[in-house]
Amino acid sequence: MKLIAQLEDLLYKAQHAPKKDDLRLSAWRIVVHESEVVALGIKDNSPGSVYTPPSYRQGESGDVFLVWADGTCSQAMVQLPFACNSEYWHKQIEQWRQAAYKDPDAVHIPAPESLPLVAVEDRAIQTIVSGEDKLVFDQVDQWLRDKPSGAKMQGRIQAAWGYRHVRTSTGLAVTYQQSQFVSGFSFDSLVGGGFAKRRLIRPNEQEELWSQTVNQYEWMQKEAAPVGPQTLVILAPSMTEDMLRQFVLPNFSGDRVIEGQGAFSKESFQEHKQVFHEQFSLMIDPLRPLELGSYLVTPEGVPAGQTVLVQKGQLKTPFLKVKDAVRWGTKPTAVPQGTAGLYIRHQAEVPWVKALEGIEDGVLILSVLGLHTQDSVSGSYSLSAPHSLRILQGQIVGKTDCKLMGNFFADLAAPTTKTALSDLDTHPYLILRTGIQTL
Repeated sequence: MKLIAQLEDLLYKAQHAPKKDDLRLSAWRIVVHESEVVALGIKDNSPGSVYTPPSYRQGESGDVFLVWADGTCSQAMVQLPFACNSEYWHKQIEQWRQAAYKDPDAVHIPAPESLPLVAVEDRAIQTIVSGEDKLVFDQVDQWLRDKPSGAKMQGRIQAAWGYRHVRTSTGLAVTYQQSQFVSGFSFDSLVGGGFAKRRLIRPNEQEELWSQTVNQYEWMQKEAAPVGPQTLVILAPSMTEDMLRQFVLPNFSGDRVIEGQGAFSKESFQEHKQVFHEQFSLMIDPLRPLELGSYLVTPEGVPAGQTVLVQKGQLKTPFLKVKDAVRWGTKPTAVPQGTAGLYIRHQAEVPWVKALEGIEDGVLILSVLGLHTQDSVSGSYSLSAPHSLRILQGQIVGKTDCKLMGNFFADLAAPTTKTALSDLDTHPYLILRTGIQTL
């Protein structure tokens, strides 16, 4: 906790400096992360190689946001210095002052509010980081023993434990522990499986993830019939997440909406315009226990809470950081951590196993090429999907190559689009009819 203590002392003194002092602050905000991380990887079937050695690291880093007495502001990333003295921090605050800029909407620091109770730590992960890391090495050994014969495997496991500190000049002083466990593996760069939460993966989850990925790899060894114009497209959960990241997340940013740079205008939200099918809803929910996107408080000091972005297909609100909320004229909302904590749901959602049984002619899309090049605002896409899995009469039968052409916003507005629940993933399978042809 050295960094947070030093920063608090520095900024408190600057806030109470003489009124004529050029380095006097009127307000400030600090976010500091302390972390310990244990990691181990596999590259080309070799564990702990020069590319993926077992590693342990620890560190402290953070961000400061400063409002100077003249109303200008500064922001900077900070790390604990190797040698710390008063002269070091005096030079830092001088540099921050030199980088000051005018932004009247950004200078508001929220007053403290009560925080929710959210489980964001798994003590078992702290045990691993503290030295009892046999579980990590055993898991990697098991992967290599059980991998398909002849497959070239890549993999990585990472366990992290630490503290998050949030301090503001308005009186917020929050410190809490949090954990993270991420594991993932792939075979021949064709198929892969992954897990990322604030808790350890359970044995049954690991078995199911492994079985699913091995089955997909084996199906990839078989050629299947090409797709046709009536073939149903099913996005795997990881693909659903990628599409949300590319097309949905940026267009629900309050900043982009206010600036008129998104797919939806401010008026569209105020009028609750229908943009998705009435059975679709979209929300940010950082209150779910031990999910990767869950937290107690945003970096700006806003308590975590559910935020409905789309309800029954109608726009409700974008997600609003403090500055955006001031410009919008309302309170700030929860903010997503990437697509973690972002949830899309369909009222008629069914388990994936049941949905698969009813697909007579379909293709399961595991990955695409060039998604990051697609226009986020228009929602249109034209994507190559090599190494997809063909579905016929409710069964996955082999691999095929195809190309997708459509519009993601139109997909979410179509009555034919459905979702299927994945037991292993936060995001669902997305079942839709879109333009498709053999690649």
